[in-house]
Amino acid sequence: MNPHQLAAWIKTEHEIVADLIATLSEKAASVPRANRQLWIDETHTAFEHLRAHLTKHMALEEQDGYMSIVLEARPTLAREVSRLRREHGEFTGLMNRIQQALQEIGTEDNLLIRDVRNRIQDLLSYVDHHKQMEDILITSALNQDIGEKD
Repeated sequence: MNPHQLAAWIKTEHEIVADLIATLSEKAASVPRANRQLWIDETHTAFEHLRAHLTKHMALEEQDGYMSIVLEARPTLAREVSRLRREHGEFTGLMNRIQQALQEIGTEDNLLIRDVRNRIQDLLSYVDHHKQMEDILITSALNQDIGEKD
């Protein structure tokens, strides 16, 4: 994948993720006092859509070597790329735990509902930060003029 294809793909993926995050964020913003089972079910469905997409997204990113274009252009960014790559595994663990919690909570579990809601909001924040860091690395690697020797 050349740099222009990578940039286009990342832009499209980030738009899809942004839509899924907006939907889930809206669900996690508040828990209704009535119809809690509907909230649990809809939140679980929205979460599963995001989880499936993020899992696929991370696998595709890693398919040809995570951020190989960045590493080819700027080997000095290897440490940052490695950190972001490790976060993929952490995201998987967090998503698995949230998914399990959503399956187990009941309508009367006030604290557990608040806990899973907070965990979803935290995950969305982590994903947003991760995406921003990826964008910065790609932009830095592909657009920075590091000069030429005379």
